[in-house]
Amino acid sequence: MSHRGVGLAVALLVSVRLSAAAQSPDRPAGAQYQGPAFDFKPIADGVFLAVATGNLSAESNAVVVVGEQDVLIVDGETSPAAGWALLQELRSVTAKPVRQLVLTHFHYDHVHGTQSFPPEAQIMATEFTGRMLAEGQSLSHPTAVGNRNFSAAQVATLTQALDTATSDPNRRELERRRAVWREYQASVATVRPVVPNVIVSGPLRLNQGGGREIVIFHPGPAHTAGDLVVWLPKERILATGDLLQPSVPYLGDGFLAQWADVLDSLAALRPAVILPGHGEAITDLSILEILRDYLRDFWRQSAAFKTAGLTPEEAAKRLDLAKYDRHYPRPPGWTDEIVARRRVVAVRRVYQLIDGA
Repeated sequence: MSHRGVGLAVALLVSVRLSAAAQSPDRPAGAQYQGPAFDFKPIADGVFLAVATGNLSAESNAVVVVGEQDVLIVDGETSPAAGWALLQELRSVTAKPVRQLVLTHFHYDHVHGTQSFPPEAQIMATEFTGRMLAEGQSLSHPTAVGNRNFSAAQVATLTQALDTATSDPNRRELERRRAVWREYQASVATVRPVVPNVIVSGPLRLNQGGGREIVIFHPGPAHTAGDLVVWLPKERILATGDLLQPSVPYLGDGFLAQWADVLDSLAALRPAVILPGHGEAITDLSILEILRDYLRDFWRQSAAFKTAGLTPEEAAKRLDLAKYDRHYPRPPGWTDEIVARRRVVAVRRVYQLIDGA
């Protein structure tokens, strides 16, 4: 399958971003915000990494690839409001229409903005991701439920903090943060998962014109059973979704042993830049090697604990992964309970895989 355009766009990053007051009047629920929702960071000519600013809840990155006639985006954002804001603010770097959206996997923070994309857009994903979306798994998944609970807890905590705020600047910041979470709650209440209309089975090569080729492929079981990555061979840019990020990805749907092998196969491409599903662009491939080693270490220790008859809860407490602490600091807002729960989920996943689940 090939899409031909008529020249490579050199998008100019402008300094003025769209504010809520300047945006389209058809904004969806939860899309009231001030200032830019995204920072479009230029990576190469016509290639941007859209990173959330915090003015609107947008948890995952989006990768923007501008061709001669149209635009391909990697990942559809956290909510309908975030997807809408991404498309509105995209006008600051290009006026070209979005024709393709690649979903790297089915987790809520990468797909729940898809309904805000143009109805004529090609929504590309693996068969597995399509099935998960059709079955409503992105809505019922523990990460989605957990984040809805987390947002409610944040609103409650910030409301309580407002009761004891002692200065106007402090109150304004607390009110701003609470408003962001309340807008997120309003938006996720409107989510309707969109099933992809293009299923990617083998490698899919697109030609955007001007010598740019885009290769979309499933590298094997890794973060989920149906990940896609996007490779620009000329620019040596790789968009990975949550296969790789500066922090430890969610492991509860992962295939840890195969995932480590997939990371080796991606390293063999010798990418100059990796655009992850979260965090900043990666140019140091040691980040890939650290995650690979972490996954293998996690698998080895968990498997040994299972053989010894420990429960996942017992095994999670005995894991010795301290040597990775300097690479993986705790995310802001995470409690001891969140960290412990995520580790138990990951150990339980290893046990399921060993049992043939």
